[in-house]
Amino acid sequence: RQQYDPSFDRWPPHINLLWPFFDLADCEEDQENILLPLRLLLCQYESFSAEIDEIDSFVENKTIYMKLNQHSENQVKQLQAQLVKLFPQCSKNNRHTYNPHMTIGQFENEENFKDAKSSLILNESFQFPVHHVYILQRPHDNDAEPFHIAYQLPLGSVLPPIDSKQLHSVDARLQEFFQIMNLYEAEQSYQRKQEKFNKLASCFELMFNNDTLHCFTHSFLPYGSFRIGINGQDVDTVFILNEIKCENNVATTFDEALLELKHDPTGLNNHIIDLLETQINGTMKNEIAHYRKIQALFPIISIVFHDQTKVEIFVQIKTIQEQSKVQTCQDDFDGEESIHGVHDIERLLIHVYSPPIFQHFLTFIRAWAQKVGLYGQVYGYLSGYSWAILCAYICHKFLAPLKSLSSIEEFSIEEFFSLVQQFFSTFAHFNWSANALRLYPKSYKQKTLAGRSLAHNRGSMRIISPSPPFNNTGRSTINSTRDLISEGFERVVQLLTTINTITSEDKWNALKQILELPHEFPSEK
Repeated sequence: RQQYDPSFDRWPPHINLLWPFFDLADCEEDQENILLPLRLLLCQYESFSAEIDEIDSFVENKTIYMKLNQHSENQVKQLQAQLVKLFPQCSKNNRHTYNPHMTIGQFENEENFKDAKSSLILNESFQFPVHHVYILQRPHDNDAEPFHIAYQLPLGSVLPPIDSKQLHSVDARLQEFFQIMNLYEAEQSYQRKQEKFNKLASCFELMFNNDTLHCFTHSFLPYGSFRIGINGQDVDTVFILNEIKCENNVATTFDEALLELKHDPTGLNNHIIDLLETQINGTMKNEIAHYRKIQALFPIISIVFHDQTKVEIFVQIKTIQEQSKVQTCQDDFDGEESIHGVHDIERLLIHVYSPPIFQHFLTFIRAWAQKVGLYGQVYGYLSGYSWAILCAYICHKFLAPLKSLSSIEEFSIEEFFSLVQQFFSTFAHFNWSANALRLYPKSYKQKTLAGRSLAHNRGSMRIISPSPPFNNTGRSTINSTRDLISEGFERVVQLLTTINTITSEDKWNALKQILELPHEFPSEK
């Protein structure tokens, strides 16, 4: 490309999916109307390996490109077709059949084109992983400015766990630090969680499927730390049952039984819980050490397996009558009802620019909070989701522009230390008693449902969820625990002022000392 492509410095090697795309501004509207729908679409496509097996050319415009094999081309075309369906306004001027390719040469005259074409030969095919879709952008008022990565959006509903082998992640030196400090989750631990999730999904599918249900759809989705791909104690999941419109003559016996209960929400919830319990016991009974049902805002099934893997299943049921009522209320929030836990996580992932950097950053901050004793709602501190919001805020505000993929792959100890330093400095000096922390403080409007008290006014630290109805995720905090958390932030700030943080080695040692701070805060119920 450097020799044959005049656009070598203008943009990185890529396979184009949509061009032109939206001129994204850093605003809540673009995140809600463009990035969130895009990410939710990408959740439906698992990462895959693409294979290049040929050098080909477009004779009409004298372009030479690397060509995907047929299977890879079909995968990319399938994804592109769904993107066009989601954003039809981005394909209005597309008069040609979509042909995914990676340009390696563009020529102005026929002679140079033919010479290059004869010399560019691919001796053997090669593969590369496709884990993310990238939005490339440049200043709209400067065509000479190279494109940069505006957003890195992962494929698949569950992010791969961070580890030292993760591609398109961070610099090897930073990965080494995480290994030495034991911040990466053990592969066996993650595999146990994944195995339990897959088994539960399979056993639910045996009962809830297209053959047994025509008037309802179901989903079984992860959220929380497992969805983000970081090491957490539990596998948080949600089982969703949605009523859809169907003709009476296509309703199954199972449909009819559920429809009879739709006007009794408690009865329907209990019935679904009983059915799930039957499926779980029938499939996984010998693997379960402890099982209980909890009645909360949503019904919860809590399972502890013999290998100490813990899974919590929230049950969320939406009937057509309830959906219309919810939508009437949700109109006050300019949005639709979110899937429990899922949209909360997705709004963070589209806010942080680069999920792999966010994964490492959140892992570090959570490890510090747990080590010093400032972690957990049950103790009046902050939940994992609150810590994730704080980390997303810092990533969005302070992460330097990603000039290319190498900016992510070479994200260094120095850059990571800068984020950590900004985290503690920002929140040590934040006026928690007077202000609320929101991902978009300028555009956020305080809203409430009629007759309901403002949820984000509860709690001494107000860390507002980016999802409707914008609850306070720090509602478990009281004045004393808020002050302890602020004290924890300040202690790190003071530590960093007393040690050298000039060289890369200094910053490594500083990060290490942060994680080695003693457990000095009370964590008792």
